[in-house]
Amino acid sequence: MRHVAVDVETTGLDPNSGDRVISIGCVELVKRQFTGRDFHRLIDPQRSIPAESSRVHGISDDQVAGQPKFAELAEEFLDFVRGAHLLGHNVEFDLGFLDAELQKARRKERLGEICDSTCTLKMARARYPTQRNNLDALTLRLGVASSERGYHDALEDARLTASVWLRMTMGQGELSMSEEAGGGAKRAIEREGLELVRFEPGAEDLEAHEKMLRNIDAKSERGAAWLKEFGET
Repeated sequence: MRHVAVDVETTGLDPNSGDRVISIGCVELVKRQFTGRDFHRLIDPQRSIPAESSRVHGISDDQVAGQPKFAELAEEFLDFVRGAHLLGHNVEFDLGFLDAELQKARRKERLGEICDSTCTLKMARARYPTQRNNLDALTLRLGVASSERGYHDALEDARLTASVWLRMTMGQGELSMSEEAGGGAKRAIEREGLELVRFEPGAEDLEAHEKMLRNIDAKSERGAAWLKEFGET
């Protein structure tokens, strides 16, 4: 299967209020392997970039001056992502901005119609409900990055998104079915290339866990069994 991790940098948070895409980063994976193909472009948003947005991604008006407009890159971008399964950290944000740009460029395509997608932020929230799950925190937790970064970069964020998706789906290889004697079947998980990682909880994780156990104990009529001495009735 072909996946493409995608990330955008923008002038603000709301495409319906006139905010525009100023950078797109895409990274391709085939059969869970990075292929080395990517798509990375700066874009002239045809409006000024607010200072508070520049503090996030470090992109200034001078850097996008003279860059192509989105409409000039739309065909190349669509060719890169068409038919792929898209990955994004808060993917609805990225696809919402890109669909708004496609509409402004008078393109009929919408990414939800030509691509499936997976949100790694939703995956992380389901797996780590009591922890911070922004991309920086998640990459540190999963060992993808060794330290917090400075400015956000669309291509780098796309690579990190792909990497955390690989870590969170580790072990979900293709299942092969083979008939056994007696009509049964066995399932084998393809483990080639997998790297097993052990994560130790930090002090914040342990404190949150203990708090959850105390809350469960307080709400139980007879108290939580695991907090009693063995053999107590």
